[in-house]
Amino acid sequence: SLVGSEMCIRDRSTAMNITFFIVLGLAFLSFIIPAAVYGIVSRRAMFNRGGLGSSAFLPAAMVLLPLMLGVRFFLYDGDDFVGSYNFWQIVVPFAGAFAIAASGHFASPRRWFLPLLTLAVVVAVVVMPENAVNVIPSLPPLANRLILAAAWLFFAGLYPYVNSGDGVLAVQSLNISLGIGILGAVNALPLMLGVFGWMFAAAFLALTVFSWHPSRIKVSSRDAAAFGFLLFSLIAPAAGEGAASCCVIFALFFLIDFLWALALKLTFLPRYEDLSANTGFRQATADGMDPAQAASFTVRIQMLMLFFGCFQAYSPTPWSLLLVSTMITLWLDYRFRNIPTPPQTLRDINAQVLEELQDRVNEFKSYIKKDNDF
Repeated sequence: SLVGSEMCIRDRSTAMNITFFIVLGLAFLSFIIPAAVYGIVSRRAMFNRGGLGSSAFLPAAMVLLPLMLGVRFFLYDGDDFVGSYNFWQIVVPFAGAFAIAASGHFASPRRWFLPLLTLAVVVAVVVMPENAVNVIPSLPPLANRLILAAAWLFFAGLYPYVNSGDGVLAVQSLNISLGIGILGAVNALPLMLGVFGWMFAAAFLALTVFSWHPSRIKVSSRDAAAFGFLLFSLIAPAAGEGAASCCVIFALFFLIDFLWALALKLTFLPRYEDLSANTGFRQATADGMDPAQAASFTVRIQMLMLFFGCFQAYSPTPWSLLLVSTMITLWLDYRFRNIPTPPQTLRDINAQVLEELQDRVNEFKSYIKKDNDF
C-alpha cells in the first residue's frame, strides 16, 4: 500500500512536470513567432503602408489558432470542466476576429462594422454548449446567452478605446490573459483554459514589447476590436466556469477609464468632445507626462487588479472584492489624470501614489475600528 501510494505520487509529479514543460513550450512559441514577425515587419516599415501586411493582429492570431486547436485535442479533460468546451469555441471566434481585422484593411464602409461584430458575437455565443454559458446559475440558459452576447459585444466594441497610447492595449490584454493563466495554475479554472491564458499572455507580451513607447508597430482600431473580440472568447468560458467576477476585476481599469471618458463627453463641453482624448492616458500625456511614464503607471494599476482578481477566486462570495477594486481603481484613475507634471520623476510619482494608497488603507482600518468599538 505504501509502495503503491509512493508510485502514485511519483506518477503525478511526473505528469505535472511534463505539463509544465508543455505549457512553457507553447508559451515560448506564442511569444517568439509573433515577436519575430513584428521585428521583420517593423524593420521594413510595413506598418506605415496599409494592407494586411500592416496588421498587428494577424501574427499573434495565426500562431494562437493552430496551437489552441492542438491543446484542445490533446489536453482537453471533460471532468475538469463544470460545463464543456468544443472545437467550435476556438474556430468561430478566430473566424470572426479575422473578419473584423480584415474589414479595417479594405475599402469597407464604417457602417458595416457593427453588423459584422454583432453577427460574429451571435454565432460565437450560439456554438457554445448550453452547460458552458452558466454565467449566472439562477438564470435560464437563454438569459445567460443574451447576457454573454451583450457583454461580448460591449467588450469588443469598446476595445478600440483601450488603444489610447503606446503599450496600453497590450498591457490590458496581457493582464486579463495572465489572470486567467494564473487561475488555471491554481485550479480555480480548468487546466486547459489556464494553458490558453498563458499562450495569450505570451502573445500579448510580444505585442507589448513592440508597442511600448516609442512604438515600433501600430495597432489600428479594427485590429484593436479583433483583439478584444478574440480575448473575450477566452473570458466567456472562464465566466461559465465561475470566474466572471475575477475577469471583471482584471478588466476593471479599462471599463472605468472608458466610463470616465464617456462621462466627460456627456458634459458637452467643447474640450471633451473627442471621446478618445478623454481617456486617462491621453489626458495624462496632454498635461505633460512622458508616454513611457504613463504606460508604466497603467502597468502598476493592472498589477493591482491582477492581485485582487486572483484573490477573488478564493472569496466566499462571488463579487465581494469588486466594490473595493472599483473604489481603488477610481482613485488611481483620478490620480492618473491629475498627477503633477515635471519636475516629478517616475520614482516620485510612484512614491506619492503608494503613500496616498497607504493613507486610504489606514483610513479604512480606522473606520472598521470605530465600528467595532460601537
